[in-house]
Amino acid sequence: MKVLFVFEDQEYSSFFVYDLADGVNGLLRISPEIKIKKLSLGELYMQVPIEKFLVYFSAAFSLEVKKYLILKKADFLRGVKEAGLEDDGKMPVTVYKDFLAVKTGQSFAKGEQRLTLAEIDAYISYQIDPDGRIDVFERQEDIIRLMKRKTVRPRLSSITNNYGTVKEYAGSNLRLKDMLKLGTGYLAKGNARMNKTNIPEFGSFTVSDDFPYQLGNIDWRKNTIKLRSELVQ
Repeated sequence: MKVLFVFEDQEYSSFFVYDLADGVNGLLRISPEIKIKKLSLGELYMQVPIEKFLVYFSAAFSLEVKKYLILKKADFLRGVKEAGLEDDGKMPVTVYKDFLAVKTGQSFAKGEQRLTLAEIDAYISYQIDPDGRIDVFERQEDIIRLMKRKTVRPRLSSITNNYGTVKEYAGSNLRLKDMLKLGTGYLAKGNARMNKTNIPEFGSFTVSDDFPYQLGNIDWRKNTIKLRSELVQ
């Protein structure tokens, strides 16, 4: 089963494809800046219904994805505010590298940090980092994982008990048995090692001359997952 998880933030939404076929955990992390002809993936997402986007997305990358789960970043941050912050209004976060956040211009230092809600927003907002890497996916996953530990009991019963809540607060076409399969794969093994691949892969793309960077040309021959050649601008 392949599930498209959208961490929605307008045209800078992040796209994750979970592949739980045969119990193997695979994760594709796909940049919203990838151009499909003249439109970026993020722009296309904002212009068409999710059902149509799934069709275009699947065809573009030769993947069969029929299930989706959408979490709006704004809703997620509200959840962080309500359940993720400690008494001082901050969340303890392990920052894995030094980087500059485009959204606020704030520098984050490697190590254990305590972040305010505004700092978390900047921390997980999509960008290409000053070192030319797209490591924001790792940061987004990390904060989502921290929130999962705070709010979801590590039992499959929590999936059945909270299924209606998932449907209410996140756009999804997952059925209960899909949620259970996702639970036995990714959710139940939340900290297990996964085969993670960024699209585009590091070393396969260029960026604009000046920071903040924009995604430039992509050499699809250097990527495990390829955009169909007729869609490359």
